Amino acid sequence: MSGQGTVKRQRGHKARLELTRAQSAILDEQASAAITVWNCLHAYWTHFSGKRPTLAQADQAIRQARADFPFLAVLPAQAAQAVP
Repeated sequence: MSGQGTVKRQRGHKARLELTRAQSAILDEQASAAITVWNCLHAYWTHFSGKRPTLAQADQAIRQARADFPFLAVLPAQAAQAVP
């Protein structure tokens, strides 16, 4: 392309997951737990007026919630850490 500008090409790959019923159930549980963690963290974050909690405090709150509520324990720790 001489002088006409450049064209950016975007390439992507889609792969269909062929999940079993058990895998689908596990994925649904983890997704539900991730949404719950996100919603709780949002409520925790907006609860404080003025000074916001630090990321370390938010991480500690997530760890405590995973210990207190068994349905959040289905979410792997790495995924829970990625929520904030």
